[in-house]
Order: sequence, then C-alpha cells, then structure tokens
Amino acid sequence: MRKILLSAFIVLGAGAALASGATGAFFSDTESSTGNTFAAGAIDLKIDNDSYYNGNRCTFLGEQATSSPGFYWQGPNAYPPAGSPCNTSFPESDLDDGLVFFNFLDLKPDDEGEDTISIHVQNDAWACMDLTLTSDDDNSSTEPELATGDPEDVDGDAWDGELANAIQMFWWADDGDNVYEEGEQDLSGGVKTLTDLATTTGSFSITLADMNGNAWGGQDPLPANQTVYIAKAWCMGALTPAALAQDGAGTDGPQAPGREGGGFTCNGTLLGNETQTDSVEMTLMFRAEQARNNPNFKCNPPRDEDRFGTLTVNKALLVSTAGIEVNDFTLHIVGPNGDMVVTDEVPVPNLPAGMYQVYEHITGNVGGHTFTTTFSGACTSGGGTPTSTPFALAANDNITCNILNNQVGDGIGD
Repeated sequence: MRKILLSAFIVLGAGAALASGATGAFFSDTESSTGNTFAAGAIDLKIDNDSYYNGNRCTFLGEQATSSPGFYWQGPNAYPPAGSPCNTSFPESDLDDGLVFFNFLDLKPDDEGEDTISIHVQNDAWACMDLTLTSDDDNSSTEPELATGDPEDVDGDAWDGELANAIQMFWWADDGDNVYEEGEQDLSGGVKTLTDLATTTGSFSITLADMNGNAWGGQDPLPANQTVYIAKAWCMGALTPAALAQDGAGTDGPQAPGREGGGFTCNGTLLGNETQTDSVEMTLMFRAEQARNNPNFKCNPPRDEDRFGTLTVNKALLVSTAGIEVNDFTLHIVGPNGDMVVTDEVPVPNLPAGMYQVYEHITGNVGGHTFTTTFSGACTSGGGTPTSTPFALAANDNITCNILNNQVGDGIGD
C-alpha cells in the first residue's frame, strides 16, 4: 500500500512540474560569443638607408667599438676619414628627427656615393617616391669661380647655382646588396643630372608599385612584412653604369672584393671651378596607400589639365537649292558628358577623354529635300546614317570631325 501511495505522489509531482513548465521551464541552452571587434588596420611605411661615400660606409658602432655609440665612416679610403661621424645611414624609421639621405658638405669633382633604401610595410600597399629639388644656390663667388665667367652670386636667389647640373644620379631596383648588377631595373630612365631629375617646376617620381606594375617585376603591391630595396648612385661629374655580374651575395656592397665601384664609374675631370661654394637641397618623400579594395591606384595620375581634349565639328554642303544653309542642321556631340549641341567650326575644349559620336538632324526649312551624309577626319560614316561611327578622343587631342551633306537628285555630285 505504501508503494502505491508513493507512486501516486510521484505521478502527482510530475504533473505539477509539467504545469509549472508552462510558465518558463522549457529545455533550453545559451551560447555567448564575446569580444567581437572591428579594428582598423594600418599602413605604416618604414624607411631605412645604408650610405656609402667614396667607398667608405656610414656604419653604426655600438659600445663595444666606441665610447660614443653612433654612426661613423668606416672603410679604406682617405675621404671621408674613417672614424669621423656621419648621419646618412639610419635604421628603420618614419623619416622624422631630421633624417637625411644626403649630407655631403665638402664635395669635390670625382666624389661619388651609393645608397640603398629599404622599404617596409605591414600590410600590402602601393608605394611611390618623389624627389623635389628645393634649391640650387650659388651661395658666394670665389675668384676662381668668377674667372670661369660665372656671374656674381645674387643674394636671395636660391636658383643661381651650377651644382645641380654637375651632379649625376642613377636609380634602380636593388636586391639589397648595395651594388648595381645585371638585370636590375633602371628606375630613372638612365643617368640624369639633378637638374634633369627634379626641376623647379616638378618632381622626379618613382613608381615603386601601382596598378601598372612594380619596380621588381610583376603587378603586385609591396608585400606585407617583406623588405624591398631601391638604390641610387651619384657622382660629381660623369656617372657611367657598369653593371656587375649578379652574384646573389650579401650586403657588403662596394667594400666586398670584386664590387669596387658598386657597378659604376665616376669621372669629374671635365668639371671646372664654376660650382665652387654652390649647394643643392632636395626633399625625398615616400608615399604608401592600401592595396586592398584599391586596384586602380596610380602614383602619378593624369593631371586635370591633361585629361581633356578638344573636338571641332566642321560641316559642308553640296546643294543646288538656294536658301539651304549649314544652320538648317543641328550638330551634336555625344560622349562621356552626354549629348551636346555644338556650333559649326567652333572648337569644343575640355572634353573628357573617351569614346564619342557625332550626329546631326534637320531643324530648318530645306523644302523637303533629302541629303546623303558622309563623315571624315577623326570620324567615319556609320552605314549611311546621319550618325558617325564611335571614335576615341584622347587626352590632349585636338581633332576635327567633318560632315558633308550632298543634296539627293540635284545632279551636282561630289
């Protein structure tokens, strides 16, 4: 009897539990994901430089080598003196704190140098470099300088010097060994003077990587967390490339056996005294821009003034009926800006580069006469219709589309 009562109690309890579940005790489960985050990535461009001057290297010496750690010239050549301080090499940095690639204050003809720049990005990026000449100053006029016929220095004129035209430079895509070797890409279009590279009206720009390709071959942006190198050689005088055989060796540069000269010769024997006391200043700027979702980036996009062309519509009539005139026809240009009504023989400037068509229709009183239409010049006939076939207008074009109407049935012919 006791077992039956107990069983009845259990059944009753279960029924009570089911009734209670109707208010919120269904089987359930909960899973949580915490810490969900959006964080912007970074394009943080870092640059370092390894500098040689007349074959001596600007080298960092630590406490083991000197009581004043820093950069000092090291090498076998007389100038710059080994052990003297230098500042044209520097570690990976943001190019702040006055870091410079060139700081050579006692140049003589035949002096030469080489620098290799290391470039680092932590996300795939397009990258560019711009060199701008900011002054070419005569500074003062020595007696030997004046004897060459060089005019007296003009106070306040930062562009009366000759040194920029006496220093020649060559840039290339290096493999990191500080010497110019066979197969390495020329980036400057041959040897150029500083005047040729960067005039007072513009900059010399190197495309490291953009939509058109990169300096080391291929079409890819600079890879994240990988180092790439560009290098530059300079000479006060005539710089001549003499590419070394590719050896795939280390980074000892011009100081390694067999690499003397770094792949160049320098000859300053033809220079005179006209550059004495002159100085040149330049600015080097490196730019980086994200590559992801940005496939059309160009280091040097066309300037606004270079993106447009000019189109003229020139209309002629062969008619025997008096009173029919060119202004009885309305002339149209159709292109990226839409449909435009234009005037006969009046140039239409500032048209964006792209594909165009020219057409016409009769809006005046031509007495019911009909006409054949022939297009020529920049445009061609479109199958006997009063609309030309499509044609291209490129940036800086100045072209003409001719339209000839011949009255049908008047017996004049062409």
